[in-house]
Amino acid sequence: MKFIWLILNLSFSIVVFSQELTLVETFISPTPIDTWTIDAQENLLVASENNIQKKVIKGERRFNQTFKSLGNIQSIAPINAMKTLLFSDVQQSMAIVDNTLTQQGELIDLSELGFSTVVSICSSNRPNLVWVFDQFRSSLNLVDFQKSQILQTIQNVEINASTILQMKEYKEHLYVLFSDGKLNRYDFLLNFSASYDLGNCQKFNFWNEQIVCLAQNDSSLRFVPIAMRSSQRNPDWQLNSPIESFIIQGNLLGIQKGQEISIFSIKY
Repeated sequence: MKFIWLILNLSFSIVVFSQELTLVETFISPTPIDTWTIDAQENLLVASENNIQKKVIKGERRFNQTFKSLGNIQSIAPINAMKTLLFSDVQQSMAIVDNTLTQQGELIDLSELGFSTVVSICSSNRPNLVWVFDQFRSSLNLVDFQKSQILQTIQNVEINASTILQMKEYKEHLYVLFSDGKLNRYDFLLNFSASYDLGNCQKFNFWNEQIVCLAQNDSSLRFVPIAMRSSQRNPDWQLNSPIESFIIQGNLLGIQKGQEISIFSIKY
């Protein structure tokens, strides 16, 4: 009965003015969550240390794999329906897995590309490409992981003691969030094209041509138009308590509180 009450409470815990959010399901991890995401095929992927689980949202199909040679998984980067990258900052390596989480080929050793302290990666919409941030050289890089080749790079990205918190590609641009609240936008050649001041934003995503921001331990999601001259802005989405992270994928919203992830569908 307590679990049923929790689901009912969550389903009415977000106020969205022109949209309706409906709880689809709640996932509870038996161990602390290191990272998680939702891919374009509406699968939930959750990593705890060197283990990763994959579950079809609104379905029962599940996969579970442990990667002892990879170590703790820091990032999950879906490439397409058949390919996902898993990144370990401790091992400075990436693994390619298929749609069943089966590893394909050997681990990709990032030191062989000349990197020394990779702290963040994110996937690209283009096959076999991934964005890589090497903190030692403060460099942003576009890498072809199949050919083990760096295609584009820029140095000295972090300035004024600010550090990179998150990277995400969206509609032919790479967006990079810094600890001072600045969000920089680069084109595919890594030419700087725009900057946004997001204040205390710690995590971001995109929805309906707007940047969605979450401050640390906040209980609301804030919207900023991508077109900076636009006067259109969605009202904040209010939550009933602070959350740790969120993912928006298509018309799905996932929110994380501790070891619990709740998935909502967004309806206009």
